[in-house]
Amino acid sequence: MAKRPLSPRALEAARRVLADVDQCTDPVATARLLPPEVYTDEDFWEFEKEAVFGREWLCIGHVNEIPEPGDQLPLTILDEPIVMLRDLAGDVRVMSAVCQHRGQPLFGGLAGEGRDLASPCLSGRVMKCPYHNWTFDLDGRLAAAPSMTETVPVKRLRETIRLPQIRHEIFHGMVFINFDDDAEPLAPTVRRMDEELSTFGMEELVPMPAFVFADQQWNWKIHHDNALEPYHTSYVHRGVHEAAPAKNARFYPFEEGDGQVMHPTYLLDENAGLASTDGKRTTAIIPGLTEEQRKRVMFASIPPMLFSILQPTFVQLAFIYPTGPGSFDLRRVNLYPKSAAEEPGFVEAYEKFMERKALAIHQDAVTTAALQQGLRSRYAPRGPLSWMESNIPQLNQWLIERYRKAVTADV
Repeated sequence: MAKRPLSPRALEAARRVLADVDQCTDPVATARLLPPEVYTDEDFWEFEKEAVFGREWLCIGHVNEIPEPGDQLPLTILDEPIVMLRDLAGDVRVMSAVCQHRGQPLFGGLAGEGRDLASPCLSGRVMKCPYHNWTFDLDGRLAAAPSMTETVPVKRLRETIRLPQIRHEIFHGMVFINFDDDAEPLAPTVRRMDEELSTFGMEELVPMPAFVFADQQWNWKIHHDNALEPYHTSYVHRGVHEAAPAKNARFYPFEEGDGQVMHPTYLLDENAGLASTDGKRTTAIIPGLTEEQRKRVMFASIPPMLFSILQPTFVQLAFIYPTGPGSFDLRRVNLYPKSAAEEPGFVEAYEKFMERKALAIHQDAVTTAALQQGLRSRYAPRGPLSWMESNIPQLNQWLIERYRKAVTADV
């Protein structure tokens, strides 16, 4: 798919921001925050939609959310209806979910009635448009088009009509898409994440039902900043985050071209569990983890759409679906080893964990929504930062590299 051109207003907003990013990628001791308008300005958001979300790798789900042939998971990425599915041969595909007749979303209207981001996958051998019943196979090819013979024979339509295929990569069981067919591959940019995940057996982990927080009222970058930095956990999450205290955080160097931002925080007790009901582990450790991985929690972003928490007992994936400069929908999926999910008492332990986790999620939501409000102030600050916020200039670097590349490419 060809890149969409950036509008003059969007380019002007980007140039204005890039003229004011001195020190934003400095070491944390001297780093500044990005200009507030990157979180609030409509024109800059129009720039980001194409410069970042139109050209970068976007994580949309896990392969085991569509475990069986015929499983279909409809999603909407920045108003773009898509579907992640497993075809009848068992291969994962991602394609447009817009009918190639009149443009009706295949899972919209009556076909999508009652569905939301938390709905489980659908199952079927075809996809049928609810408007005129045009039907597509799971490889995207047209299968049927009622009442078309009088104008265009269906046989001829089948030769040319197909749902557009969307480029994708599967990285440790996570499905990434890219709307830019000319983009460089994902894997070489996320080597540190590749190494970390090599022992988790992500492709075999079992996803719990997705849970969704719709219409979150803060910018998508704030979500990454807050999720990555441990500084706030001693205050916002007092009584919830003590198993992995902020003082035990460590940070990695960040190099030009890195595609992930990540850091570990070490557990006080190897038998502790972050956000468990009593500070102790309630489910079995993921088989194959190193001794080092058993002692820590890894917080990791592959921007712009994925934030993950890698714990010794499970992996949490958070998929961020922006809807504007100050809003997004959030879909979370927790993954466990199959052996742990089949243990007696797992369901009860998981439900108790989710009750405890809900408090931390609420605390973050209140804090970050207020932060979004503060960034709209004429008095919004630009730093300084604590050593425990070392990931913020790293995320700034990831962003600025892409902002500059897009502005240069569209000149």
